[in-house]
Amino acid sequence: MSSGAMDGPPEISGSPQFAVRTRTVPGGEVWFTCGQGWEFDSEGGKAFAIRMTMTPVNWEGELLLMPIQEELRTDPED
Repeated sequence: MSSGAMDGPPEISGSPQFAVRTRTVPGGEVWFTCGQGWEFDSEGGKAFAIRMTMTPVNWEGELLLMPIQEELRTDPED
């Protein structure tokens, strides 16, 4: 393994800190939520774990990580 490589994916726990958003059509102006993201500390600094719950049709790969306001976060155990 090269230096800086991870032994495995990070353990994800707690409420997501980010909403993963993509366009409904390539180049369109409408975005929708298609997953969640968590920030974690890596040896090289901050990193992000992303869990996609769906992949849009005709997706060109562009996505946004949008912070979720604290009061809107939910506990995944609920």
